[in-house]
Amino acid sequence: MKLLFISPHIPYPPNKGDRIRLSHELQALIERGHEVHLLAFAGDMNDLNYQVDLRRMCATVRIVPLRRVWAVARALVNLASMRPLSRGYFASRRMRRLVKRAVSDNDFDAVFVYSSPMAQYVPQELASRAVVDMADVDSEKWRDYAGEANPLTSRIYSLEWKRLREYEYKIIARFANTVVTTGRESALLDRLDEFTRRARLRAIADGVDLEYFQPSFQLPDTISPRLVFVGAMDYFANVEGARYFAEEVFPLIRSRESRAKFSIIGANPTDEVKKLARYPGVIVTGAAPDARSYLREATLCVTPLRRPPRARNEILEAMAAGKAVIASPEAVAGLRVVNGEHLMIADSPRKFADAALEVIRNAGLRESLETQARNFVEAEHDWKSLLQRMVELVETIGAREHMPGRSNARAIAGN
Repeated sequence: MKLLFISPHIPYPPNKGDRIRLSHELQALIERGHEVHLLAFAGDMNDLNYQVDLRRMCATVRIVPLRRVWAVARALVNLASMRPLSRGYFASRRMRRLVKRAVSDNDFDAVFVYSSPMAQYVPQELASRAVVDMADVDSEKWRDYAGEANPLTSRIYSLEWKRLREYEYKIIARFANTVVTTGRESALLDRLDEFTRRARLRAIADGVDLEYFQPSFQLPDTISPRLVFVGAMDYFANVEGARYFAEEVFPLIRSRESRAKFSIIGANPTDEVKKLARYPGVIVTGAAPDARSYLREATLCVTPLRRPPRARNEILEAMAAGKAVIASPEAVAGLRVVNGEHLMIADSPRKFADAALEVIRNAGLRESLETQARNFVEAEHDWKSLLQRMVELVETIGAREHMPGRSNARAIAGN
């Protein structure tokens, strides 16, 4: 099949956040033998270096630089309209022209779109042959922000979550299929009737490369225990989680395990994260070319997020590496894990510290968590089986005769 792949980020390499899911989806479609034509934004100009790699994989590659200052300006213009700010952020005349040209030059069988703001680029005539992977219901994060921000900012965030939620409903009505990562995300879209939910909405979880992340035979250090938190350290949820653990949890652990160390592993640490190294036992490493070396050395891994993450790659990778994990309830929201079996869940600094100390000191518990963590990701989050479902969904849509129904036409007219 000939496929158009539209992305808000360059989907390569699979090294962080959304890019991990994007990259695996792209490669799965290519490995299936499909001819993929890629259109994507580049928010980081260094990412343009990956065009060479992408051109080896894709039939055509067109990348549009996304300048943050102009993107923010376009988003703010949407305040005066009824459109979401997120849609304005990714609005681009150049991208629209490139999509139009690609559609004119090619007879696409199907379209794959990543994230709700990019759905604006799908032409009307291809709506019934498009799959939109929203991953998470983005509107929900804006609702969370609205509850925490100052009055003025809260009002803007509140507008965004309401507008974006309406837009998400329109996407589901307009396109052949919409994908989210978990049943929890699906449940947030509570205005959907059961027929629409069954016919148009799919839950396909985030996965992990089980061949790349393997359990290590290296025994963890319990004399000088090392607690590891891995993630992009310019992502607000990780920054917030690192601060919470370093300032509120780790001192409780250190008071009872004086040799304990807390390593914060991840690229682009903000100044806020870098300052955490002033605390005894806290180490901020910055970018890790290969996180597996840090996972091998870890006595246990922690995921102390205060809000559900957009992607759950780091926690799944730690579990795939056969590490005992302690996480906040928010970090595992939507994952079908069992507390005390696959990992340990802690909802306060004291409970987090107590759980960490128990894992450090109880070898039997630690070994059980390590084994069950690996078993869980093998059963629930193997990319191979998850991507098979995604590819088959795209192929099914591409094989259909293009016959848009009335509900699609109404959605398009109202968009």
